[in-house]
Amino acid sequence: MPDRLRSILSSAVLALGTLGLAGALGCEPTKDPLVPTNASGLPLWVGHGRELFDDNIDPTALGLSMEGPSPRSDRFLRERSQTAEVVAYVRVQTVTAESVGENTTYHLGVQVGTPTLTKPKIADLTFDLAIPPSSPSFSIAKQFDSGLRGKTFIGFFYRFSNEEGEPAVHFHLSPSTPEVEAAVKEAVALGEISGP
Repeated sequence: MPDRLRSILSSAVLALGTLGLAGALGCEPTKDPLVPTNASGLPLWVGHGRELFDDNIDPTALGLSMEGPSPRSDRFLRERSQTAEVVAYVRVQTVTAESVGENTTYHLGVQVGTPTLTKPKIADLTFDLAIPPSSPSFSIAKQFDSGLRGKTFIGFFYRFSNEEGEPAVHFHLSPSTPEVEAAVKEAVALGEISGP
C-alpha cells in the first residue's frame, strides 16, 4: 500500500475514533433541539422546541387580528410542519377550567380531523391541551373560555417530557384556512425533496 494512501486511511481512522470518543463523552458539535434527553425517550420542552411548539393560538384564527401575516412568512411554519408528530385540522370539543387557589388552567379537548395534513408519527386522534397562566395563549383562553368550543384550527402537535418525566403535548394552533394548508403541504414536499 502506498505511503500516501496509508497516511490518509490512518487519518480517517483517527478522525472516526475521535468522533466516537467525543460521542461517548457526550460531546456533540451540534444538538438537535428535539432529540430525546431523558429516560422517557422524549425531549424536554426547552430552547428551539419550545419556539416551534409554543402553546400559542394564532389570534387571526379567532378574528382578533384582521391583518395576519402570510403563512409562508411564518419563520417556524416549515420546520413545525416537518417535525410535528401530528399536523391536521382540529376541532375543539371541550373547554374546562381547573382552578387551584388563584391560578386557573384551561384544558382544551381537541379532536384531530382525518385525513391529517401530514403523515402522523403517533396514532393519537384526541389531545388534551393544558393552558396554564404562563402560556402565551392564556389570555385568549380566558377571553373566549367556552366560546372556543366548536372552533377549528390547523394544529401542530409534539410530545415532550414534563418535569416529572411524563409525556406532555405541546402545540401551535393556526387559522384553518386553505392558505395555511397549502403552506403546510409545500413545506412537507420541500422536506421530502431535500431529505433528512
